[in-house]
Amino acid sequence: MKKDLIIAIAALLVVGGVCFGLAAVRPPFQPTPSKAFTYDLGVNPQAARGGKVVMRVNGEPITQTEFEAAFAQLPDEIQRQFSSEPGKMAFAEQLVRLKLLEQEARKLGIDQDPRVSAVLAADRINILANAAAQKIVAKPTDEAVRKYYDQNRDRFVTVDISHIVFAYQGGQIPPRGGRRPPTEQEAVKNALITWQELKKGADFALLAGRESDDMQTAQKGGELGRFTRGMLPPELEAKVWALQPGHFSDPIPSPLGVHIFRLNSRDQQTIDQVRATISQQVRQQNMFDRVELIHRNSKIDFDPKFFPDAKNWQRSAGKRPS
Repeated sequence: MKKDLIIAIAALLVVGGVCFGLAAVRPPFQPTPSKAFTYDLGVNPQAARGGKVVMRVNGEPITQTEFEAAFAQLPDEIQRQFSSEPGKMAFAEQLVRLKLLEQEARKLGIDQDPRVSAVLAADRINILANAAAQKIVAKPTDEAVRKYYDQNRDRFVTVDISHIVFAYQGGQIPPRGGRRPPTEQEAVKNALITWQELKKGADFALLAGRESDDMQTAQKGGELGRFTRGMLPPELEAKVWALQPGHFSDPIPSPLGVHIFRLNSRDQQTIDQVRATISQQVRQQNMFDRVELIHRNSKIDFDPKFFPDAKNWQRSAGKRPS
């Protein structure tokens, strides 16, 4: 939160600096006369589409919809800071400064610069594409969510795991106490000694606190937390998921160190716990399928000089070159 506030303040200082610089170099400027604010003041058709006019800058209207859209682009933490009435007024003051800069850009012809126009066009593509995606793909039904859950139950299993890890030269976890890191072979030997103690019934949490080089988890008895499929590195996941609750693994080397894992529990998440996640995944898949259908039925032309591999790409994508 503090970081975002610092960024916001820095951004406002930049805006202020630019405003000062423009004031120093621009020619004399006569502001457009601005009429007194009234709710029945006539607005142009473009502004009318945005709703009620809530402020004017040199006579140019800013509607409530435009104000709220600008506010929504702020980080959540900053939005909360501006959520009060004084905060809303403070944000309005900053929006005025941005609007003044936008007006200066038009006076200087910056909006006609091809590079600036290209950036504006790219932003327009993104905004309209996202809006279209939300419009053409409906929220998945409960039936669709249930079907996805039933077909992918394994994705919604979680495992709670702990580990004891031994550092080695070149590994990403440093040894505790600033010791010289052993070789990987030596680390494996140390892990095997601890593994033998575990086989004899030693307490896993006590050994983790005493032996593990991962000091952050060692203080919690080696507890790593809950994981779902795909969260662990591939070289670890298969071996961890093969364990039964209460069992521990052989020593397993990884780029971090040499681990001994213990699977504490395995649980199936209920559909209510993952409904929001499934709804998002189903909607994303439906969106992808819809866009691909539109793509297959569209005519795409590429400049062969700019895209020399266009014909090969179209062939591999199943598109007929134009």
